[in-house]
Amino acid sequence: MSTTTFDTIQTTTPAPRPTGGPVSAKVRDAFIHVIETAHVQHALDAARKTEVPLGQASMIFLTDDRGRYRGFVRVSALLRADAATAVTQLAEGRDLAVTGDTDQEVAARRLQRRDVSLLPVVNARSEMLGVLTFDDAMDILEEEVSDDIYYKAGVGDLFNTEDHVRSEKLTQGPIWYSVRVRILFLLVTLAGGLVVGGLIDQFEDILGAVLALAIFIPLVMDMGGNVGTQSSTIFARGFALGQININDFWRKALAREALVGLTMAIVLALVAGTVAHFWQGLPNDLPMLGIVVGVALFTSVFTAAMLGFLVPYALVKAGVDHAPGADPFITTIKDFTGLLVYFSMAVWLLGLDYAEAEEAAITDEPAAIVEPAE
Repeated sequence: MSTTTFDTIQTTTPAPRPTGGPVSAKVRDAFIHVIETAHVQHALDAARKTEVPLGQASMIFLTDDRGRYRGFVRVSALLRADAATAVTQLAEGRDLAVTGDTDQEVAARRLQRRDVSLLPVVNARSEMLGVLTFDDAMDILEEEVSDDIYYKAGVGDLFNTEDHVRSEKLTQGPIWYSVRVRILFLLVTLAGGLVVGGLIDQFEDILGAVLALAIFIPLVMDMGGNVGTQSSTIFARGFALGQININDFWRKALAREALVGLTMAIVLALVAGTVAHFWQGLPNDLPMLGIVVGVALFTSVFTAAMLGFLVPYALVKAGVDHAPGADPFITTIKDFTGLLVYFSMAVWLLGLDYAEAEEAAITDEPAAIVEPAE
């Protein structure tokens, strides 16, 4: 009643590194299976007689008389059971199998979540094709994680999205390969930086009149950048692991991130505003400087936190890979927004007059401070 299938040549040869695609490309057809009507003794006999590699012999799969998957039994459970016990009494994982056209990463995540060493792979008729091993699943996940890391760092190939970025080629391969996969994202960031630079240029006279404002520009930009990177990284990991569901994104994921971003923005704004007030505000007779810095930082941090989720979400909905495309857009938008609020608040709360600021910048004299309008 028990049967065993094995292919010593195919299963002992290391499988190639994953390059995406269906899990059928990673299937190993060496596995132990018995008819579902078998008893424990029959299953143990199959395990003893098999030539299947040890790494693929920790689970015995149950099939019907047509070879259709009906669950599995762990060898450890068989060793503890009575020899006359029906294997169906020890069976588990009847819903564990995936079809051969399932994406490799999805299959690997399923094996990881279910805490098994082998994942059964079946065809459209539920007939077993083979198994995905734990080692192969880890190779798949390692490849995917490496891709995510590289893309988050702005290292990726926009024109060959099916190709994985290889660490060995980045460190030891042709110079042109490293330049190609790195410079495209830097060009996007460069364009964003020029846009933000244009904004600063519009307020050049204000900066020239009140030099204290320039001190806090890096604070507003860098803090927002760090928060945006944190949020987009959290989204990328949560989405990859299935912890963020696009269907309830607005109600759960975004609402939670909004609360987190709001809390961080308030705390950081209060701290930075207080420091700015006593450090540069009072000595330079700019009592409202702390509020300007605090409000600008609040806007930058909260905007960055929201964009860290919204931009990748929009890219996913548009069918675009969110990992390489999110950060450059987030950086540009939050920098532009944060600095626009910063300078606008400075003009309003500090009571700076544009005309006098321009004249002061030319004559190197301090700008006049006027009372804000009621």
